Amino acid sequence: MNKDWMARELTMEVVVGVFIVMVFLGMGYFTIILSRETWFGTKERVEVVFDNVMGLREGDSVVARGMPVGKVEHLALGNSGVRVTAQLDQPLNIREDYRITIEATSILGGRHMEIDEGSPDAALAQGDGAYRGSTPYDLMKDAAEVMNALRKGLVENGAIEHLQQAASDLQAVIARINAGKGTLGKLMSEDDSLYENLSAGVASMRKIAERLESGQGTLGKLMSEDDTVYEDMSAAVASLRTVAERLERGEGMLGKLTQEDGLYAEIEATVKEVRASMDDMREMSPVVTFTSIFFGAF
Repeated sequence: MNKDWMARELTMEVVVGVFIVMVFLGMGYFTIILSRETWFGTKERVEVVFDNVMGLREGDSVVARGMPVGKVEHLALGNSGVRVTAQLDQPLNIREDYRITIEATSILGGRHMEIDEGSPDAALAQGDGAYRGSTPYDLMKDAAEVMNALRKGLVENGAIEHLQQAASDLQAVIARINAGKGTLGKLMSEDDSLYENLSAGVASMRKIAERLESGQGTLGKLMSEDDTVYEDMSAAVASLRTVAERLERGEGMLGKLTQEDGLYAEIEATVKEVRASMDDMREMSPVVTFTSIFFGAF
């Protein structure tokens, strides 16, 4: 009886011990996985100097090509800036055109150090000293500067007063519209006279369009399908073209006048002679009148 009880107690203790060992092994395994620490393999340390680390802390991730490659091991404040010592799980081929920055993991906070190794065509950087990090982008600082600029523009430059004045002017315009003043107010008022006038104008335009379409009136005849007016105009244009060609060839009296200078000279001389004869007759008319009166008296 005692032997059986002791055997059961021993079996239970062994089972409990094995269970506890398995729990510890699981906790250790998940601790290693969640901490992302590499317990085996070579480690490489790099040192980077920043002017400002923007809240970077020990234990933050080091990222290269979008994947974590290590953690920040130590931060030290020096005369030349903040020296960051990072432990890498694998070596990186850092080129001369490298770029090391501190990026925000989210807008709520958190930082990581990002390493851009550079272009493959560039030569390898000398890793004897510390690398130089770029100045981080401070989102909160920029947002604060933007807010300060907005506040200065709105308050100090009188933008709020301008907005208030614009709102007052808008209220006055709306009041005028509601009162039916102005063209827009009349359009939106309950008085239908303007609407009736517009309707009458549209009806008149419709009648005019119908008359044009039916070929009534001069413009309607010009726009009708009857080609009589078009043919008459074409014939008139052709006649004018014929007359112009005859004038250009010097045919007819007018053509000769436009082409021959001698005929023009002769006509001009004739006109001068007629004018001279009329002048002589005008000078002789007083003498003839006096002679007629003198001899008529006898």
